[in-house]
Formats: sequence, structure tokens, C-alpha cells
Amino acid sequence: MARASTVTKLSLDEFATLLGFNPLGFNGFSSTLFPNNVCGEAFFQWDWMHSDRIGRETIAQAINQAEMEMEAEMGFYLMPTWTVEERLDYPHPGMPGVFGLDGMNTRGLFKSVEANHGHVISGGIREKTLLENAAAIVRTDPDGDGYSELCTVTTAVTFTDIDQVRIYYASMDGDDAYEIRPATVTISGNFATITFKAWQVPKLDLQEKLDAAVLNAATNTNYETTVDVYRVRNDPSTQLQFMWESSTDVNCCGTCAACQFSSQAGCFHLRDQRLGIVVPAPGTWDAADQEFDTAEFSVCRDPDQVKLWYYSGWKDSTVKRPYVEMSNYWKFAVAVFAASKFERAVCGCSNVNQFVEKWRRDAAYESMNEGGFKVTAELMANKLGTTMGALYAYRQIHRNGIRIIK
Repeated sequence: MARASTVTKLSLDEFATLLGFNPLGFNGFSSTLFPNNVCGEAFFQWDWMHSDRIGRETIAQAINQAEMEMEAEMGFYLMPTWTVEERLDYPHPGMPGVFGLDGMNTRGLFKSVEANHGHVISGGIREKTLLENAAAIVRTDPDGDGYSELCTVTTAVTFTDIDQVRIYYASMDGDDAYEIRPATVTISGNFATITFKAWQVPKLDLQEKLDAAVLNAATNTNYETTVDVYRVRNDPSTQLQFMWESSTDVNCCGTCAACQFSSQAGCFHLRDQRLGIVVPAPGTWDAADQEFDTAEFSVCRDPDQVKLWYYSGWKDSTVKRPYVEMSNYWKFAVAVFAASKFERAVCGCSNVNQFVEKWRRDAAYESMNEGGFKVTAELMANKLGTTMGALYAYRQIHRNGIRIIK
């Protein structure tokens, strides 16, 4: 797998496909089986490993930066993502010095708060459980071209949700930087079958060597032979914490510890899923019933703040694994915006360089030889920048009904 220490939502292999890289070369392989599909030389992990091209780590940093800037502009994550300990003010009465006493609004319902990210799916935290350690990879050649490109892993499961199955490089404790993406998952008869491409699992220690060399795609020892399989899902037992500032009245309910907040666990339901308007309520988790039981505030007034743990992001039901895969609507926008951030030529391939140069071009720049662009003042002032890639991403975000104003 094309991997990097910087974790991205758009996988490096998908980025390479969108830009037109040869998948073998992008992952550090060379092969004599496909002489017509080879362009330039193979890529390496770090820039210093090759003077003619940027490394996969630099590419990952550009993708991550593009994703973060787009998410800040749009008001939600590009795909389902967990948010941890988001701290928000609880609604207060408009009159200074007045406290709310029961957490209710004028309709007699619990007050709401607006999360920092829209398209909220549910409250909860990320739970990752090992299903199988060092599961064997079986390689086959279904198209008969002489290269065994299809990798298959089979593991026993007790659930049916294909979104919950993830694979990682073995012995990496499920570190997200070592997740193998993309992958296809099917579940049948208490077994999950995971398939991916052989070039996604080059031998890990060969990629990080100081004298790293191009890997021969025909040599079996240049590939990993096992992966770790994990179950990754949302655990709803941790959703919310109410927080009260210390009271000067020692007779009031609550703690009297100085410089500390009193706290109480709770849960929330959604008043507006798209805008991220959630309704906190006190509650205690019942592990047996897998739900929250109703409770009352442990302090005799409305809380001052709340902390949220929740799962949110753009979910595209047209893809096979909507909780794991980014929507095609966003993939290309992320790819071209990231490509526009490259500071030098990517490689010796003319098709890729032409693609990158197109999206790197700055619409704010004019010259006698190349001319310029006629762009509206709104686009020129946008927060993403004035490269062609930035303008494309900005337009995707600001199409009707997409962006959430926060």
C-alpha cells in the first residue's frame, strides 16, 4: 500500500489513480510484464531517496492539507470521522447573572447546542478490536497476464456490517498510518472476504531503507504475506459530559473542589442532523440493554459547558462502504487541490506533469505570453487560494445545498 506517516482520508493509491500514475511504479515496483504502461521511474517514500520526484510522504502532506482546508470551509468532514472531546458552551439566559434551572427551552424540551461539524451521524467514540492477527494473504492471477495482482484474505466474523472490517500491516497494532486502502469486503456465512491489489502491500522494511531500491514486481519476497484484520465501529456508550463551574455556595448541590468542574455523563439526540444541532440530556449507560437510562442533573442548575464525542461526516450511500469510502464527488476535488500544492515537478511522466501543471496554474497571475483568466472577485477572494485546483474545490463546496455555514 502506498502509505505515509500523515494519515489522509483520500488514500494515496486512489490519489495516484486519479492523477494517472502507474500503480506499480507509485508503490515502488517495476515490472517487465507491462512495458507499455511504465512511465519514468518508481516512486520512493521520502523526497531525499530520489532527486527527480517528490516522495509519497510529501504527497500525503499535500492531500492532508487540502482536506483540512476544504473541511474548514465546508463545515463538515469529507467522510465519516470521529470527534473527541469537543467543548461547547451550554445555552444561557439572555439576562446577565441569570441561571437556567432545568435545562428546558420555552417549548418544554431540552435545550440544544450546535456541534462544530455538520452531518452528525451519532454520538460515540471509535472502537477498534483485533479480529485476526497475521491473517494469510492469498495471491492469484484472475486475468492471466502473468502477474498475481489479486490479494484475498478471509477471516471469521460475528457481524454482517462490511463497513466495520479494516486491514492493516501486520504487527503495527492497527495504526491508521498502516491501514491498507482501498479494499473490497464481502461477508457471507460468518466469514469476511477482503480483496485488494498486490502492489498495495510492498514489504514494509524495504520501503524505509536508507539505500531503498526499486522493487522487482516478480519477486515474491518483495511483498507482505500477512495482514492484521480489525473491527472498527462506533461505540455509543461515551457521548457527552455536562460541566459545571465551582459554586461559591457550599450548601448548593455539586462539588466544592476549587478550580475544577463538576461533571456528569449524558447522551444526545439530533434535532438537525445536517447542521449538527444536538440535544444533550443527562443519562447513564446500560451495558446490558445497550442504551442510556434517563437521569436528572446532578447539580441544581443548568450546566455551563458540555463536551461532545460524536461521529459525523458526508456519507455517500451510492458507494459500497459509505462509512469507509470518500464520495466520488469529493475525491477529484481533493486530488486536484492537493496537486495544486506541489512546489515542483512530480515525475518524468508527461501525462501526470501536464495534469499537475494545469491545476497548479494561478488564476491571479497574468503574463504577455500566457495571458490570464477572467475570474469573479468572489472567487479571487476565496479562502482556499487562486490556483485552478483551489478554485475547483471551492466551487464544489459552494454548490447549492453543500456548504454548511458555521
